[in-house]
Formats: sequence, structure tokens, C-alpha cells
Amino acid sequence: MTLYADFVKRRSLGLWSFLLVAAPLASAGCIIVDDDGHHDGHHVHDDQNDGDDSAPPTPADDVRRVAIDTDATLSTEPGEGVGIFVEYTAGGTWTLWTTCDTNTSKVVCSFDIYASVDTSSELIDLAGIEIEKTDATRLVDIGVAYFHAETGSDIDAMTFATTPGAVVRLEAYLDGAQEPRFVYWFGDGVLHEGAPSNPLDFKPTGP
Repeated sequence: MTLYADFVKRRSLGLWSFLLVAAPLASAGCIIVDDDGHHDGHHVHDDQNDGDDSAPPTPADDVRRVAIDTDATLSTEPGEGVGIFVEYTAGGTWTLWTTCDTNTSKVVCSFDIYASVDTSSELIDLAGIEIEKTDATRLVDIGVAYFHAETGSDIDAMTFATTPGAVVRLEAYLDGAQEPRFVYWFGDGVLHEGAPSNPLDFKPTGP
């Protein structure tokens, strides 16, 4: 089941810890696939045979830039839809978090997400939130963060800090395929469903 706008809403910053604690955790290391081994039209790949997914992606020629509202946050029910959510907090803190449609599909979503800044900005203080042993966060190059999440009926998240107001480039994959249609953020007061390019550059409305 795809995540629609009705399931995505603004939330207060104070709700973040509650949502993560309340969300049921997926069984570590367990991936359930349907009869033909596909999730939402994409093959569910075996990480053990894929090599190093954390290698920095190659630069794209056609990268769009969009505004992301400072201090705007999102909320949705874990397990009810596929989503990659992007939030920015004043002072330079970014949060990327993922959900899946596992409650209906019975399949776990495998996300590979890269976030990077240009050479004039810093990316530091990388951390995972409520991630399991099948998930990973790490710096793969100077200014490049990598987030791997096996998301089921839970929420997986990565936070990092940048130079305040820095432009952050996001590149997102679901089950090994580029999937910009599942990226959500608030920009200019509007909930955006799907990115116009992958990678995509986010420019905060305030530092």
C-alpha cells in the first residue's frame, strides 16, 4: 500500500520520542516476501549478495533544488505505508526516517539512503534512532552519510547535523531501485509527495 497524504500530517517536536517508543519493532533479520518475492513491484534483494551498498552514489546531472520548511515535522502510522521523510530543525539538525506498508503487504522495505553536503559545509554528529542490528548509519566519505534501514511495522531514523542552513542532497533507494516517489517533506507550507529528481537538493527556509 502506497502512503497517501491523508496518512501524513504535521506533528509537534515533542511527539517524536513517543512515536519511536510506541512503534512496534520489526523482528531483527526477518524479511517476509510474497509468493513471487516482490515488494510493490520491486525485487526484495538479499543484502548478503549485493556487495557494498554504502559506496557513495555517482553524481547526477539533473538534480532539482526544493525548499524545506525549518522546524516543520511529519507524522504517520508505522506499517501503514511506504515513506522516506525529511525534516530540518533550526540550527542544522536533519532527521530522515522511514516507514513501510508491512501491515498489509507482509513485506519489509529495504532502504538505502545517502545524504551529503557540499565542500563548504560540514556534516557531523551522525546517529541512528531506534535502529536494529539489520540497520546501519555511517559516514562513507567526507560530508556523505549513509543510512540502511530494514523497515517493517516500525520507524527507523537517522539524524545528523550540518552547518546551519546548508543545502543537503538526498538520494534514495527502495529494494535497490531509485524511488523518489516515496520522499515526503514540507516546503513553502505544503506537504510534498514524491521528489522531482533523485538525487534531490533540500534548501532550508531558515538556518
